[in-house]
Amino acid sequence: MESNIQIVEKPDWVSWDDIHQVLLAAHAENRRKGIVMHFSAVPGEEIRKKIEEGHGTMFVAMDNDKVIATAAVRERKTNLWCGNGLYAYLCFAAILPEYQGHGIYKKLYIYREREARKMGLDRILFDTHERNMRMLSINKKNGFRLVRYFQASSRDHNNVYMVKWLDGCPFSKLHCWLKFQESKIKTILQNKVLHR
Repeated sequence: MESNIQIVEKPDWVSWDDIHQVLLAAHAENRRKGIVMHFSAVPGEEIRKKIEEGHGTMFVAMDNDKVIATAAVRERKTNLWCGNGLYAYLCFAAILPEYQGHGIYKKLYIYREREARKMGLDRILFDTHERNMRMLSINKKNGFRLVRYFQASSRDHNNVYMVKWLDGCPFSKLHCWLKFQESKIKTILQNKVLHR
């Protein structure tokens, strides 16, 4: 399987609706488990707008001429305790189930990190559902640190932010952990107050 797989910037002949279909298929199992990622249901035209408005790049993994995985990086301005300003934001990551577990996500990550460096950004950010343990584990191995716990915009679950500093994290692991726990406690308390 691996010999035919190539990572490329989205070719023109791959439509944004093709990207949307991969996202839907790849995240179907997560939805069945109650891990609903908003971006997995975003229509193709909205994906295109988000990438273009964020000066981003969409990468695809191809098995011959079949799109089997997607992953994008774009600029995002964020105000966090660990640094204000522009981050490289990882988004729209998806791998069709039959291709998972073969290192494709890692390859897509390498392309996105290179692109972040080309964009002149020194921090990479992503967010995910708090129960998306596979994604959290993979990105911890890639050098990301948990920095914030917060209620998702849909208000039906909580998300976490993870950040990777491309020139090394300026904060200790303990400091990051404490700041993350502080945001988690605040979010949980706010949710309890709202649901009284």
